[in-house]
Amino acid sequence: MIFAVLGTRPEVVKMAPVIAALHKRNIPVRIVGTGQHYNWKMMGSFLETFGLPVDHQLTLERRDLMGSFVEIVSGLGALFTQHKPSLVLAQGDTTTVMAAAIAARKCGSAFGHVEAGLRAFSRELPEEEHRICADALADLLFAPTRIAVENLTREQVNGKVILTGNTVLDALRAHPPHVPAEREGVLVTLHRQETVDDPEKLAQVLAALDRISREMPVLWPVHPRTVAKVAEAGLVFPACIEVCEPLGHTEFLGKIASSKLVISDSGGVQEEAAILGTPVVTVRNNTERPETIAEGVGLLAGTDKTAILAAIDRILTEWDTFARPSPHLYGDGRAGEKIASACAEWLASQVSPAALLRTAT
Repeated sequence: MIFAVLGTRPEVVKMAPVIAALHKRNIPVRIVGTGQHYNWKMMGSFLETFGLPVDHQLTLERRDLMGSFVEIVSGLGALFTQHKPSLVLAQGDTTTVMAAAIAARKCGSAFGHVEAGLRAFSRELPEEEHRICADALADLLFAPTRIAVENLTREQVNGKVILTGNTVLDALRAHPPHVPAEREGVLVTLHRQETVDDPEKLAQVLAALDRISREMPVLWPVHPRTVAKVAEAGLVFPACIEVCEPLGHTEFLGKIASSKLVISDSGGVQEEAAILGTPVVTVRNNTERPETIAEGVGLLAGTDKTAILAAIDRILTEWDTFARPSPHLYGDGRAGEKIASACAEWLASQVSPAALLRTAT
């Protein structure tokens, strides 16, 4: 039995191809929702799009980073102790992923990390801590790119490293958006702690968006966390920006495909935009997705207003150079199948969960 743990909507998108491939092999999978993303727009609509029924749902009382982490570890620990899955899978670098890794290992289950090996080389990022811990505990490490494999090799992780490609490409091909002949406007997504939790940085970003929104249409599907942080900082959304609630997966991909430019601090959006040929200005000081920068389909701008506007201006001026679909960065679109194959091989080679439990410390 495999337990697939899902906490946020990017995890739904990227785990869906893995779960589908496991089902094709008739490998039993139970889906666990941790409640990290908890409303319909943020989570429920994505589960529905990919046809993923949740078998076990945690309910979180606390929303702060420590409180939610403790509750997720405790809830998963109780589930894993009761059901004794042979293998637990989680994807990415969220609180859910680190909690799943710890709970699995402490309860005697093996752990597989989908999208292992990403590094921004900045320990100030909570996501960096999460993925380092998950990789250190993983028995199976599914690396999406060769750079990720190199990172894991350098760190001498204990688990088995497997180059699979990125399931984001599988998911996008399963739900391809229409790509119009002419693109227009700017799409914005911002939610990371490093961007929105610092009032000074957030003010700089909002000022840059205010400036560009006076020159071309800007759409911002706003993460609930960002709404709260803007209010806490005493700031306001620029008047010329069209602000809306989070969009469904297919609708959001359509917005990426029809936009002239994306401004984001999201790793997954960097990948989806690169696949669809929409240039990205990444509003961060570091990124764990260096492939898009090296490929020349996006720019890393930081959070300073002047730098963000300079990056926007460069991309718009040289748009034909940056606007190149680059799906090859993320494999061949068969990552889910490769991960399922590795899981099946691993399960066939292992001792029973009871024996695993006896060796847990």
